[in-house]
Amino acid sequence: MSQECREKVLAKLTTARYELEDALNLTTQVERYDSAVLPELTRIKLASMIADLNGVLHQLEASQ
Repeated sequence: MSQECREKVLAKLTTARYELEDALNLTTQVERYDSAVLPELTRIKLASMIADLNGVLHQLEASQ
């Protein structure tokens, strides 16, 4: 993979991680008032997706 392509992939994955983190943080803040926003299992899945993305990002960064 070329350096330019790798940087684009890293940028997109980083953006995706930030978006997922924002969504999770929003639901956590709102949960105090409305627990029906996202079920607990969905929040756990989001947290897992964030962790998976972090792992992929670390692998890509380490392979440079």
